[in-house]
Amino acid sequence: MPSLSSTLDRRTWLAGCAAATIALGCQVFDKPPDKALESLLKPVRTSTESVALEIFQARIPLDQEAKADALWERIDEQKFDAELRRKLVANGLRVGIVGGALPEDLAKLLELDGDAAEASDSQVITDQTAAPRVTRRVVQVKRLNPISIQVSELRDEAQVLLSQEGSFGGKTFRQMQGVYSLQAETVPGQRVKVRLTPELQHGDLKQRYAGAAQQGIFMSIPSREREVFDELSMDATLAPGELLVLGCLPAAKTSLGGVFHTATAAGKDERKLILVRLLQVPPSEILAEK
Repeated sequence: MPSLSSTLDRRTWLAGCAAATIALGCQVFDKPPDKALESLLKPVRTSTESVALEIFQARIPLDQEAKADALWERIDEQKFDAELRRKLVANGLRVGIVGGALPEDLAKLLELDGDAAEASDSQVITDQTAAPRVTRRVVQVKRLNPISIQVSELRDEAQVLLSQEGSFGGKTFRQMQGVYSLQAETVPGQRVKVRLTPELQHGDLKQRYAGAAQQGIFMSIPSREREVFDELSMDATLAPGELLVLGCLPAAKTSLGGVFHTATAAGKDERKLILVRLLQVPPSEILAEK
């Protein structure tokens, strides 16, 4: 039979354990450690290494060409320097930026309003409407890793009138397709700098090596020869709500702009607009420092 003193000691030990448990429990829920609290309250950061963009491709029938030209009255082409605009015009290309509220006719063209979307869903499918008039693509562009925007259909052969260094000349390409190479990176002020460079991919598909030399990683992928027009690269800094618009001049079918921005549906020519919009606002530099 245990003695009275041992029983009291045991009860004292149990009471001490209970008190310690209660004290520890209160400490966890009442006042977490400073490091844990800082981790819980820290906002989730958006990566600055990639940029989320929306890319629209909109086909415009030639019978609505006047309406398409009227859109350019609301597009600011003066955002780009005069020398670049001169080179672009010589090659049948044009580019500009829409800022502020999106014009109603441009919103309808991109089917961003409810009425246009509803009408599109209920229309009768024909040879000309089988291909969607407007396509939308969301891309994540990593810094220093350009992506390709395939603009024109693959053509078996075409002669393209090019203006380079002040002289004009025709050049024949086989198995040709117009592509924009797109680069993007964040810049201060919660904005994004984009660069679009037109290039013609042509010739037979061959296995070629591509990759990042800095990382020593190369992959063998099927690709065509590339004619890159670096002198026509378009640099723009986009703020939230701004839209970059690319198109061609009227009656410029054989020029570089015509190759890129003239499409054919059901045997009829159509003009095509390419539009790039910032989808996700980059993180604030002020918040990122906290």
